[in-house]
Amino acid sequence: MPLKPPSKGAVTSDVHTRPTTTPDGHTSPAQTPPRTDFGPATAMPSRSSSAPGGSALTLDADAPSSTPTVAVRQTPSSSSTATKADQRPWADYLSNAPIRLLRPAEAPGLWTLKGRRYAEVPDGVVQVGEDPLTGQLRAKLASQLNPKGPVLVWDPDVDLWHPLEESGSPILRSNRRKSSVETPLSDDEFEMALEFLPDRSQTVDDVFEMASESMPIQPYTAQELSFMRQEVRYTSLSNQRGSYNRANNGKYPLRDSLGRPVRIRTLQNKVTFDSGETYTSEQIKPYIKFEGYETVARLYEEKLQLRQFTEADVRVPGERALIGQSMVVANRRIAKGEVVGVYGGTIRSGRFLLPAEQVFSMTIGMDVVLRSGQLGPGPIAVVGDNIISRLNTHFIYDDTGKPLRQAPDGYNINLIGFKVEADLPNSDGVTRKTYLLNSAFALEDIPAGTELRWNYNYSDEDIGLLFS
Repeated sequence: MPLKPPSKGAVTSDVHTRPTTTPDGHTSPAQTPPRTDFGPATAMPSRSSSAPGGSALTLDADAPSSTPTVAVRQTPSSSSTATKADQRPWADYLSNAPIRLLRPAEAPGLWTLKGRRYAEVPDGVVQVGEDPLTGQLRAKLASQLNPKGPVLVWDPDVDLWHPLEESGSPILRSNRRKSSVETPLSDDEFEMALEFLPDRSQTVDDVFEMASESMPIQPYTAQELSFMRQEVRYTSLSNQRGSYNRANNGKYPLRDSLGRPVRIRTLQNKVTFDSGETYTSEQIKPYIKFEGYETVARLYEEKLQLRQFTEADVRVPGERALIGQSMVVANRRIAKGEVVGVYGGTIRSGRFLLPAEQVFSMTIGMDVVLRSGQLGPGPIAVVGDNIISRLNTHFIYDDTGKPLRQAPDGYNINLIGFKVEADLPNSDGVTRKTYLLNSAFALEDIPAGTELRWNYNYSDEDIGLLFS
């Protein structure tokens, strides 16, 4: 949907930025509950959060004390003479071949059926072949003699092949945290990630909640309750722009590509900015309750509501592009400093993200990878699927209605990254990893019905790429 120009001059406006791409047309898994769809899918980059200096924690007594593992993986180098990938939708390469009936595999994640070779990927199965010029494994169509699909890279963390984007670094949302996630913290900067749910009789509810302001909460269906408890394999096809499944609010906030919880074991006590502003993690704990399911999901729905963006919500001409898309509003009055949730979804290496996956992706850490023989950093992202990932942002437009840059102000939510140590499942058990848990705090008192916006922290270069 083209962005329509404002009447004149540079205009500051809130916008839900999403780069356009064509959806692949696949339906979500059979057991996925009904979702709300607000219009055609378009692709957009990912996000990140903001939290500077770190502070206190206490290690979990049951948690391994080893240093978080850094995975180094070889990325096949590309050649100027290498096969150029077709510009086909990724969904065109997905196959219904019943390879899982053929276990064990001939090699990690690879099977041969009727003379054709197949690889297991997060979205299912693709036929593959070797690029005759580079030897790289590529996805292919049955009609192709030589493969022309995306290069595939093996990810030992989840025992799956991933399509490798060849267009450069992903565009991710971020919190612009000043301290790197790899910076070592002393033991007293962590505490056990004690998981508890609030006592509903506490007076804090009387302070934060006014029943007369809140909207009724629809009961969860049996299908939604079942979905919250399932370990559903990740697929980008079920998390396109315009989709939303409220049952995801009841899933654990960090999950691997197989849908298994990446359980948080230690949690940073507080984050302090250079300005002296401090955020503590106490309010976050109810949202990381293991197997909290509908009890956790209800915490989100008591405070937040997702609805369609309408003509009445347009503030300046540039926002007309948002009509028909989604927006998140306060379901009741939210007090300044109150936590409204955490950015939850599936953990993915940034280098494996397809453009369509970057719509809801946010930085949660860094990895070390090999690119063209060079060791360097690569982002780790969480592909968001809960209601926090659906919050909109705010741009400055030029006089043609094209976004120029991320607006410096105009937000009522701030995402703060708290360092956590979490157990990433693998074939040998679990590996202790360090991530940022991006948590949403209210910057001001927010009346019921008011839209929530936060700063995606896109660079000017990101904006240029998104809206070129």
